[in-house]
Amino acid sequence: MSTRILDTLPRFTRRALCATGLLAIAITSHAADYPTRPIELIVPWAVGGGTDAVARAFADVAGRNLPQPVIVVNRPGASGSIGHTEGANAKPDGYKLTMVTPEVSLAYLQGIGKTQWQDFNYIARINADPIALVVKADAPWTTLEQFLAHVKSHPGKTTVSNSGVGATYHLAAIALEKKANIEFNNVPYIGAGPAVVGLLGGQVDATFATTGEVGIHVQGGKLKMLAVMSDKRLKDFDQVPTFKERNIDLQLGTWRALAAPKSTPADVMATLRKVVDKATQDPAYREFFKRQYLGLVNEDGDKFRVALERENAFYSDIVGKLALGK
Repeated sequence: MSTRILDTLPRFTRRALCATGLLAIAITSHAADYPTRPIELIVPWAVGGGTDAVARAFADVAGRNLPQPVIVVNRPGASGSIGHTEGANAKPDGYKLTMVTPEVSLAYLQGIGKTQWQDFNYIARINADPIALVVKADAPWTTLEQFLAHVKSHPGKTTVSNSGVGATYHLAAIALEKKANIEFNNVPYIGAGPAVVGLLGGQVDATFATTGEVGIHVQGGKLKMLAVMSDKRLKDFDQVPTFKERNIDLQLGTWRALAAPKSTPADVMATLRKVVDKATQDPAYREFFKRQYLGLVNEDGDKFRVALERENAFYSDIVGKLALGK
């Protein structure tokens, strides 16, 4: 008996089934048949950003390893809170998943949303990238020092785009302001993709993003990276110094994790975990990540939860120190 049929039964009948254990058997049977219809994958950000790219790449390979397609649905707004909340509150049957990002913690800590990282059941983290400071290729600054000197001499005038108020890239800008004793004119967009388009179009002077959003433009000669917030230089951009090399101790990045609502059946979670494993071994999927300069990761959801707990504590501390929050 499927859950769709069960939903049509009178309440007393469902209670009787529960009492006899038949409901559990029915749900288990349903999970074993999963999926029997298309799966939605919510992206809490606009089309064109790194999260959108990761989600669409995964959806493509997942659709080739499941009997039903995976359809990406963008739900941008409120620093990712709109999409994260919809995903967390979905029916826990595996038919609405979410590509969760660090803003699930950041937005909550800043009072922007009510959804927390604990509201999801994590399948796997599938991507991680450090944040970089990027300007147009024809900008007058060729080094981080030159850029910071300009900002310091023009307080509040240098425009820097980000993916939304309270988002990871906005946090990176505020952290740099504090570390370097400077002041930007922070310009929020509805996602990293639009924020980068704003830079390409000359609407802003700089942006904070990852190589997944700007790598192709940097290699194509349209943008240039001044520094990266990682512990070491990036393989594909080894000419770009780290902030730490320039005596600014900043290491911040972003990640994308595939998640389901809490209480999603174990059989469904296991099926999706196998799909992630298959995707990671798929040549076309791996090539896409390499071509887009995205960091390919396959970290089990249970292990990732431990990292999330540590990260949430870090964000809680830094949000407090930067005078952000509720």
